[in-house]
Amino acid sequence: MNRLFCKTTIFVFLIFLVFPLSSSMAESRHLVVVDPAHGGRDKGVKLSKKFHEKDITLAIAKLLKKDLDRSKNIRVLLTRSADKDVSISDRGKIAKKPDTGIFISLHVNAGFGKNSSGFEVYYTGFKSPTTDKNASKEILKDMVATKYLNESIRFARIVQKNMEKIFRRKDRGLRSAPILVLEGLTVPAIVLEIGFATNIKDRKILMDKATQESVAKALAKSIREFF
Repeated sequence: MNRLFCKTTIFVFLIFLVFPLSSSMAESRHLVVVDPAHGGRDKGVKLSKKFHEKDITLAIAKLLKKDLDRSKNIRVLLTRSADKDVSISDRGKIAKKPDTGIFISLHVNAGFGKNSSGFEVYYTGFKSPTTDKNASKEILKDMVATKYLNESIRFARIVQKNMEKIFRRKDRGLRSAPILVLEGLTVPAIVLEIGFATNIKDRKILMDKATQESVAKALAKSIREFF
């Protein structure tokens, strides 16, 4: 009888303990870390006398946060919410929070000639497999990295689909590349290059508030679709 009573008590205690926790997790289980690239002394590429890359990325990030803040199951953390210096390592530390569900770094492109226009989505590629037969830990790390790489690609494709509605016929595709801000992350993570500062038309629309709002809405939609 005592044993049965103890088991019942433990079961009831676990129910009491787990369900409030699960409910709380459901309310804020998806943490989205948004990284407005550059900031402070690091202005990024120049769009005009008044605007630089750091201004555009921060404006879009704030609009994205405002949109997603209306979601009950998504919360947003910005790597910077003002015009200040934030190192790559500090951005990485924020992205590596244990409950991060997605990391997205916002940039404005430049170069490739004045005719280059549109957007690009980057993610980190596969690493060469280890040749050490005893490196079981490394193999496990590779498996984890592969899992999150697949999720990054899935998210990148969703973003690609929704961004194409803004930059019609200017999708420059998904690209795999070693990117410092994404290094060492074990979460779905992408870098979005939004337009070209070296293109006259792109520069104009990037400085337009309506375009910034459209990009933020496209990203918010993409994030909701991903989850």
